Amino acid sequence: MKWSTNGSLTPNARLKRRVDAWAVKLRVMPRIIRVQRMRRKWGSCSMAGTITLAVDLDDENEGFQDFVIVHELLHLKVPNHGRLFKALMTAHVPKWRSFDTRRKRALHAVKVVSRSEARS
Repeated sequence: MKWSTNGSLTPNARLKRRVDAWAVKLRVMPRIIRVQRMRRKWGSCSMAGTITLAVDLDDENEGFQDFVIVHELLHLKVPNHGRLFKALMTAHVPKWRSFDTRRKRALHAVKVVSRSEARS
């Protein structure tokens, strides 16, 4: 059986494939992987083991995708953002802090736009 190249897969399938690869590396097992439209976040991890990613994450560069995916998958091991979590992030995505700053800036921009739209 021949696997499709990443170019012929849907955004949903590409992101799920990336999550699967990272889950093996991190030795975690999400119960469900969902890809859907999300307005305010790039991803989330529920206590039940569901990883949810924003479908437009597929439009971002692979380094940022890895940051978001690893961040959410690590929550299956470490539920908070403490020292252990940060050490694991550094071990797996060494430049994660630059991506985290970018994520916060983008989130702030979305909130500012949303507030201005609400006033109109």
